[in-house]
Amino acid sequence: MANYDITFVRPEQKAACEVWKKIRDVCKGAEAIKSAGHEYLPKLAPSDKSARNRKRNDDYLTRAVFYAITSNTKIGMLGLAFRKDPTLTAPEKLEYAQSNADGAGTSIYQQAQQVLDNVLEVAREGLYVDYADGANQAIILRYQAENIINWRTDRINGRDQLVLVVLRECIEEPDGYGFKNVIQYRELALEEGRFVCRVWRRSGETGSGGYEISSEYWPKPKSETSWDEIPFTFVGAQNNDPTIDESPLAALTEINLGHYRNSADYEDSVWFCGQVQPYISGIDSMWRDWLEKNGVKVGSREPLLLPKEGSFAYAQAAPNMLAKEAMDSKRDYMVQLGARLIEQNSAAKTATQASGEQTSSTSVLGICVSNVTEAYGRALAWCARYLGMKGEEPTFVISQEFIAKVAESGMVTAIVSAWQSGAIRDSDMVRALQRLDIIDPGDSIEDVIDTIRNQEPTLIGSGGGNGDD
Repeated sequence: MANYDITFVRPEQKAACEVWKKIRDVCKGAEAIKSAGHEYLPKLAPSDKSARNRKRNDDYLTRAVFYAITSNTKIGMLGLAFRKDPTLTAPEKLEYAQSNADGAGTSIYQQAQQVLDNVLEVAREGLYVDYADGANQAIILRYQAENIINWRTDRINGRDQLVLVVLRECIEEPDGYGFKNVIQYRELALEEGRFVCRVWRRSGETGSGGYEISSEYWPKPKSETSWDEIPFTFVGAQNNDPTIDESPLAALTEINLGHYRNSADYEDSVWFCGQVQPYISGIDSMWRDWLEKNGVKVGSREPLLLPKEGSFAYAQAAPNMLAKEAMDSKRDYMVQLGARLIEQNSAAKTATQASGEQTSSTSVLGICVSNVTEAYGRALAWCARYLGMKGEEPTFVISQEFIAKVAESGMVTAIVSAWQSGAIRDSDMVRALQRLDIIDPGDSIEDVIDTIRNQEPTLIGSGGGNGDD
């Protein structure tokens, strides 16, 4: 029997959501991890339900220290990706995307950062291009991985193409001075070669009935009768197909949680070993009874009277460094996984040194950045099609030059000499100096060449300006 439940969630989506929650909690930091209680920190003696053991586990959780290594690594990768401003090349009709890509005032640069942030976390995001009739603008909407609950592809004209995407949306509706959240589902479907969009909401005045179609419309680009594809694209960590990719931070997340558990054991050991136990030996029962009756005061101004054979001392457990060694081992492993912010070398490097040392650590970031760039290229092309612009290809490029290069003087001299001798073109010289950040990469090559060719000559001389030698 066919399933016509719009809320249906694909099995692989359900399985992935559990993993995504863990990675997102780790990226949020200590508050999210500790708020989850013992979900990420196993209980001590879980079969013991006594109040004493509950108190011990509460203290065990409180003393544990969570280090935000995964989150710092992600922020560092974002910083590398957006070290240089992305470049948007678009016709005049699409320039609004530079400051308002989604119709809500979010610039395409900010939106791209949010998309890359989610791709690094859960390796998945979605971009949907819609049309805002009131503003006469095509807008780019992003959807987090958890809200893309269903999809289907089909082979059309020799290539796999999306024929169904279901998106979960949370809408805020006014409720007096407050608001209430309403869940609705947006169905994007390709039916008989035409794109249709349907919005499903609960029926009934109170919104407690089953889901039914609230609105339906057939979008169409300007000067065309209909869309022949769904203007939606996935953004992944490996590629932009519907397949769910593994998160770039998945391995680091597991080690980070293991480090957290070792930290709990280490802090528990420090607390336990740090509490000294005073003891008295060499006394008989009479002295014992007398001390119990009168009390024992400890301190430099409280002399303690004992018999000739008696002694007073402190006992302290030997420190257990096994947990600390496990923490250090995991820390070293996280460095190997790419968490370079832990031991960041701030020394300036030449372009050759920086490229050689960072190639492996930025390769995953490079793939993610390339996928985001490609997804925005498709989205902007759909925007242009909505607006009826033909023959103009808008582009949005996030730089993959993640490392700040320190140009060697010899390299700059060689480039300029080759240009002066005519061995390389003007444009080649400008591009080379832009890659070394000597010329602003955002400047147009033509404008730079024009400035060089038409600059006023500089007069050099030692005369006083009166015609004398």
